[in-house]
Amino acid sequence: PMNVINKYGADALRLYMLSSPLLKAENLNFSEAAVDEMLKKNIGRLNNVLEFYKLYDNGTPRDFKSVNVLDRWIVARVNALVGEATEAFEVYELDEAVRPLPQFIDDLSVWYLRRSRDRFKVDGPDKQAALATLRYVLHTLSRVMAPSMPFYAEYLFQAVRAAEDDASVLLSVWPEVLPLA
Repeated sequence: PMNVINKYGADALRLYMLSSPLLKAENLNFSEAAVDEMLKKNIGRLNNVLEFYKLYDNGTPRDFKSVNVLDRWIVARVNALVGEATEAFEVYELDEAVRPLPQFIDDLSVWYLRRSRDRFKVDGPDKQAALATLRYVLHTLSRVMAPSMPFYAEYLFQAVRAAEDDASVLLSVWPEVLPLA
């Protein structure tokens, strides 16, 4: 395992193992290529989203109340992720808690960010709403992914945390499902 961890990182291996049928006591033919895919499709994509955020970050406080349809959609998606992960963790179904993460990361990167790119480039209230929403989503995502990908979750949390936040993602409170209007 140390060779795989040294090559792809512990979080990629953890995500692969936690989302595998192994947790249901089923057979698993370990695939190093699948760990590499977890790294590239999830951590790599998420890192690209974070770097994009950092490019435009101007200290905008996080917020989830934007009226833009894309912002409302991604907030609803992260809300659904929190709900699914919470339900699964509460009944100790680790694989079910982790499986929604890759789809959410894909939605964040491929759907939300690609369609919102131009909003970040023009100063104004729409840019501020996009930055606030993205910061909120990344902050929430870091807390949801902390049990399964603690190292990257900490890196992400530190990149988007506010002064009033806890010192570590591992000390922060689990996110709640928001009542959305």
